[in-house]
Amino acid sequence: MADQFDVVVIGAGPGGYVAAIRAAQLGLKVACVERDERLGGTCLLRGCIPTKSLLETAEVLELARHGAERGVVTGDVKLDMKGVNAAKDKVITSNVKGIEFLFKKNAIERVLGNGALVGANRVNVTGKDGKIRELSAKAVILATGSAVKMLPNLKVSKNIVTSDELLVLEKVPKSLIVLGGGAVGVEFASVYKRFGAEVTIVEALPHLLPIEDEAICAEFEKGIRRRGIKFHTSVKMEKVTETASGVEMLVADPKGGAQTLSAEMLLVAVGRRPVTEGLGLEKFPKVKTDRGFVFVNGKMQ
Repeated sequence: MADQFDVVVIGAGPGGYVAAIRAAQLGLKVACVERDERLGGTCLLRGCIPTKSLLETAEVLELARHGAERGVVTGDVKLDMKGVNAAKDKVITSNVKGIEFLFKKNAIERVLGNGALVGANRVNVTGKDGKIRELSAKAVILATGSAVKMLPNLKVSKNIVTSDELLVLEKVPKSLIVLGGGAVGVEFASVYKRFGAEVTIVEALPHLLPIEDEAICAEFEKGIRRRGIKFHTSVKMEKVTETASGVEMLVADPKGGAQTLSAEMLLVAVGRRPVTEGLGLEKFPKVKTDRGFVFVNGKMQ
């Protein structure tokens, strides 16, 4: 028999946990389904929060290196990635505990496992042990967020990574190619340049941060140049080959020119995709969300 709730939220990221808390504050009985053992979703665990911690560390490192210019003598400044990751994890843990406290305060039931729709008002949650718990609700909120997008001809390896893998590196690569000049790509480019890597950004569109105003893009690119970060815009990635020392990327420009870039590591930062797998959306011929996204047979159109 299904356990009864007023609202079941699938996903415990910023959209999900905020919706769950607000629903509970309005007096509703709420369950929040999350397959990760920690609350917070991508933003808190693998996105916004940890990357800002790395950016702050990079700034501290840069200030320390140039402290003598302001009369602050710091000696031989070195980067300790073990300490960098410890500081980042401390910030994450603090935020996770904050959400856990709010769930407890508002009597929200956490359900660990993968939630899938089996009806208009029914959700089955499959735990890690394979057991299924049935939930029934007057309303179901899908807040599963996004995941990194990987190009079909590439796969994660020792030398080819996404932002998820880059966030837990224990050693700074000597050189890094960033495929994608959007917010995620330039953020990591800035961090790892200051960490000591030689960084090159590859972007298919005419500017870095291509969705921003062109004037902003132009000023940003000036700053990137001053930092010593190389970048190529209006170029297309043709091929990536893993080598004994890292990766080689063949890029081509619109005029037919081509060149090969090499680095120890490649970061694929070409955007994100909605997390829809395992939700059971294929059982519903057509689903339209309040954001205007349409899913047909479980795939966004």
